[in-house]
Amino acid sequence: MSTDIRQKEIQRILEAYGLDQREIAVLFVLIQLNKATASEITKQASDIPRSSIYDLLQSLQHRGFVSSITENDKLYFQVEQIEHVIDILEEEKRALTEQQNAFRSVADVFNQMKFGTAYKAGVRFFEGKKGILAVHREIINAQKTLYLIGDLAVVTKTFPHAAVEDNFAELKIQKVLRKGMMIPNAAGKQYLRNAGLHEYHHVKWLPENMKLDTDTLIWEGHVAIIDYTQHLNTVVIDNPTIYRTFLAWFEMMWDSVSEEITQKDLK
Repeated sequence: MSTDIRQKEIQRILEAYGLDQREIAVLFVLIQLNKATASEITKQASDIPRSSIYDLLQSLQHRGFVSSITENDKLYFQVEQIEHVIDILEEEKRALTEQQNAFRSVADVFNQMKFGTAYKAGVRFFEGKKGILAVHREIINAQKTLYLIGDLAVVTKTFPHAAVEDNFAELKIQKVLRKGMMIPNAAGKQYLRNAGLHEYHHVKWLPENMKLDTDTLIWEGHVAIIDYTQHLNTVVIDNPTIYRTFLAWFEMMWDSVSEEITQKDLK
């Protein structure tokens, strides 16, 4: 590949990265000179005003393409290894990923807050696995007592790792109470052995012969019903009156079972 072709390819990549023509010209001059003062660069890049050279060099330094050293009381500039630019891009990528994750974690709460209240009464629909996980994130971010009715054997058909990975583990860290009514089966016991039973996580068994194809999640002002059949969708009801009704039903079921499950019961 000829020098001209290589230079054009490098120029194309630099332009795509966001460098303007003057920055690229200064960079190519420095590549040729290896190390130079601003005055020496100005002589080679005669079409660029001297007053602009320092600004262009500063921009190139900020982007990681150029570094400076002082020798014999003179300030010299030189081209950095391209790996240094790659390292900067990797750091920017990590920072961007962290920002994306931060916004994802509060997206549902943010959408509720824009209405000026904790939530706007209504009904929301979610489809597929992503919809279910979005509801789970909303519950964790809300940091309110969670009441749950479900069958882990049904859940694990969609989320095989659910029995060993607790989606609501953060509630314990935040000291948020969680109460659950579950079908007594192997998947449920495995889940509880991994999630643990403690002062912030209380569970009672539902009748063994009871059949559930849904999860019902109840937290302050909201009720989510997750359909784990072939349709795999979630309905979230944002309504304080309906929430209180579901909570009353839950407490009635809870009180109908005399004993809570203990770690000893899971052996």
